[in-house]
Amino acid sequence: MSSRRPARSLALGLGALAGAFVLHEAGAADPFFDEIPIVLTASRMAQSPVDAPVAVSIIDREMIEASGFTEIHDLLRLVPGFLVADWADGSPTVANHGVGDAYDRRIKVMIDGRTVNSPLFGNTAWQDLPLRVDDIERVEVVRGPNGAAYGANAFQAVINLITRPPSTERGAALISRVGRDGFHDHGFRLNGSAEGAIDWRLSGSHRRAVNFRPFLNDNDALNGRETIARSVLNLSAATQLGTRDALELLLGLSEGDTERGIPGDLAEPERKDDTRSRFLHLAWRRSFAADSEFSLQYYHQDERVRAGWLNSAFAPLVIPVELNGDSRRDDLELQYSASLSPAWRVLLGAGVRREAARVPSMFNTGSTLSGTSSQVFGSVVWSPLARLKVDLGGTLEDHHYSGSLFSPRVALNYALTHESALRLSAGVSYRTPSLVESRAEQVVRVGSEIKQLQLRAGEDMQPERVKHLEIGYAAMYRELGLAVDARAFHKRYDDYIDDQRCFYPSQPWEEPASPADRLCPPPPPGFAPYEYDFQVARRPRSYLFQNAGTFSMTGGEFSVDWRRAGWGRVVLSQAVIDIDADEDILDRDFETSAPRSITSLLLIKDLSPRWRASLGYYHHATMNWLNDGDRVPAEGRLDLKLARAFGPAGSGNELAIVAQSVDGRYADFHEGRYRHEPVLFASLRLGW
Repeated sequence: MSSRRPARSLALGLGALAGAFVLHEAGAADPFFDEIPIVLTASRMAQSPVDAPVAVSIIDREMIEASGFTEIHDLLRLVPGFLVADWADGSPTVANHGVGDAYDRRIKVMIDGRTVNSPLFGNTAWQDLPLRVDDIERVEVVRGPNGAAYGANAFQAVINLITRPPSTERGAALISRVGRDGFHDHGFRLNGSAEGAIDWRLSGSHRRAVNFRPFLNDNDALNGRETIARSVLNLSAATQLGTRDALELLLGLSEGDTERGIPGDLAEPERKDDTRSRFLHLAWRRSFAADSEFSLQYYHQDERVRAGWLNSAFAPLVIPVELNGDSRRDDLELQYSASLSPAWRVLLGAGVRREAARVPSMFNTGSTLSGTSSQVFGSVVWSPLARLKVDLGGTLEDHHYSGSLFSPRVALNYALTHESALRLSAGVSYRTPSLVESRAEQVVRVGSEIKQLQLRAGEDMQPERVKHLEIGYAAMYRELGLAVDARAFHKRYDDYIDDQRCFYPSQPWEEPASPADRLCPPPPPGFAPYEYDFQVARRPRSYLFQNAGTFSMTGGEFSVDWRRAGWGRVVLSQAVIDIDADEDILDRDFETSAPRSITSLLLIKDLSPRWRASLGYYHHATMNWLNDGDRVPAEGRLDLKLARAFGPAGSGNELAIVAQSVDGRYADFHEGRYRHEPVLFASLRLGW
């Protein structure tokens, strides 16, 4: 893409922002919000973004609809400092401030407070979530470590997908999206009340999309394809038992298949992977007063993957590749919060979690591997002065692999006015090794022989640790229709976990020739490598998870959100990041895994009482993804949406045209292997 186009697009967006301020000065101000937005994810306590101890971004319903995004992970493009990438060999990946890879394992993702990260890799299978964009009310994103509130694995950020409460809607809605390459996304939503006692919502959808087409790269190598098909069903029900007790039930199912592989390739032929994901969420809440509540919640999720193919690249040897797996998580949590006085507010809680997985090819055993972790958490908010809040919080966790871990945080919030505040916070957070990182022995078998050892767990691995410090400013000027969030941060990471190539020694006494030439641990019985390894005089190799070193990260970011009734809205964010890796990190791409700058712009313009247009522009500087990724050049993506409302006021009826990546092809994850094509589709939403 020409460097002039992104610059021109951004200039247009900034011009629109400047114009918005001119319009404001020319006319009377409108109130910013009907009520102050409340966030739940920063400290587990309801508070405004101005009072929160850490930086929080809110993607509200208006932004979700204006973006035109049909996949949940794409919404994170609207958050300062976030990177999003699709790739044809696995689930999409999301990173905050770089250090991103295919495993997507350093961001905690929740749905209504329920953790959805996989027990296997610790990643999020974004395409398989039993949830659709249309079911989300808002997204709350803590833009940094938050182990003090959520324990280990709330490492780089916390994302909470908050669904639409059944009590807020009545009636029915249908939505249908149809576009090129056979893309379709059809869904429904039914809302009702059972004699006024139970509010309920039932939603479902089916979608199909060609995410990647095969293409020849500069080396005339054919690259993989990906077509997904998913069906999703959700049920939400809530009832109020008197004035103090509330019960909530959520059920969800997602299943479908992914067609992927390389046409005509013998090692990775075209195939179909089948997936299924289910969850159950039960919650009981008792209110003792307006600012005092006890809650008890139980979560269950299970995932199933059926994937396999025949590798005939080493004919006459035909090698069956099997990636079948099952995993589950059960989580029980209780929490109590109360205001003891105008100056004191407390939260206490505890939880226990059990994770289990059975993946014979990944762990070289048909047995189910499991582990149990428990935690206690709490926070105290003290207001010694009218303008000053002191937030002390922490989580003590007993993890089944890493043992006892304590994640503390101290935060100071000083109100400059009733609409703005300065924030200073510091803390320590951890990420424990996942089941794969701690116990992997991924094998490819032919009969009783192991032909390849792909991923292996390191010995005595330590959890990753980050010490973080940030200073920030947050303001919500209601009369101006303006919200501002800015911060500077510094983070120091220790015991970073990476998978690095190792070689099997030709002789038991062989020593590595250099630090980069690592020897693998002894192989298990039955190891008989591919004949190919010996034909090309190459030693058999694996990838070994291990603690790879330390690094620091420094940066800053800001977001500006301006809106005016009858005109529209502008949401602009910018992040600048620098990574300084120590000498013990051998990956040469590590310091460039965060682009120097990341820009996001969403412009929403009311053209008439019934017409609305929106523009989304997302740009990042040159960067490198780690582990299966590659260099991605500086690129911008421009999305457009034009919508017209019709029918009775409040019906939600809308007809829209959406064009994504109108500037042409672009790469998210790997410059030479994965390439997005422009997307064009029409959508129709009917409500009654």
